[in-house]
Amino acid sequence: MSDFITFMAAPAVGCLVMSFIFTYFGIHVLKRGIVFIDLSMAQLAALGTTVAFALNLEEHSFGTILVSIGFIFIGATFFTLVRFMTPRISQEAVIGIVYVVTASLAVIIADRSPRAAEHIQHTLNGSILWISWGGVLQLLTAFIILGSFLWFTRKPFIKCTDEANSLEPYTQKREFWDFVFYLTLGLAIVACIQTAGIFLIFTLLIIPAACAIQLYDSLGKQLWAGTLMGVLVSWAGLGLSFIYDLPTGSTLVCAFGITFMIILSISFLLRKRGGTR
Repeated sequence: MSDFITFMAAPAVGCLVMSFIFTYFGIHVLKRGIVFIDLSMAQLAALGTTVAFALNLEEHSFGTILVSIGFIFIGATFFTLVRFMTPRISQEAVIGIVYVVTASLAVIIADRSPRAAEHIQHTLNGSILWISWGGVLQLLTAFIILGSFLWFTRKPFIKCTDEANSLEPYTQKREFWDFVFYLTLGLAIVACIQTAGIFLIFTLLIIPAACAIQLYDSLGKQLWAGTLMGVLVSWAGLGLSFIYDLPTGSTLVCAFGITFMIILSISFLLRKRGGTR
């Protein structure tokens, strides 16, 4: 038991930190109707790490992080401009195009390396099980800074989310705050892309938020319920992966998938019985 606690303590705290920030972003993403923006931004961040990998930069070096941030900035700018300049094109279509193109480009860039398959696998599944306390501290520091910014900008973020599906003209003010939203989401992803991987990031962004929205109406309750669920399910998944020697990232994703089905059933029963939230 002591070995389990010692080995899993840092990954468990890492999951706790990621659950809060990604639940917040996930609620906004779902309400804006841009579900796959996180996959696309995660793939852009992964493209940055792949370019750095091809340039023989260290995995967690400042140069690698800088390259990923550069791709995130380009992506945030592109998504914002496309919506402003070509409103007839579905935002989800643009997001999907960016995802598939950047994923293919990452494969092309990594293909020349003898470790290409290993790098791509690592990008998709991450290595949350091997995060150190130093990595947890870096993650916590980055998310405290980002979380403080999100707190001070919460009102325009919420307003833009509420107006996301309105028929009102897309103003430059909304364009600016959409850009800030994409950029901050991308920075959060950059902070943990090499630790969590694309699949787990998407899971932490969407499933806890989706479950919380099913059960509660207010943003505050959704945030805390989604965060709590993210933490508990992550810890359960970590425990299962340790006990049964299963791939950690995949186990976590499957644990969240099972939880999502359970929450859907509970939500259906509550609605059927006229339960209040």
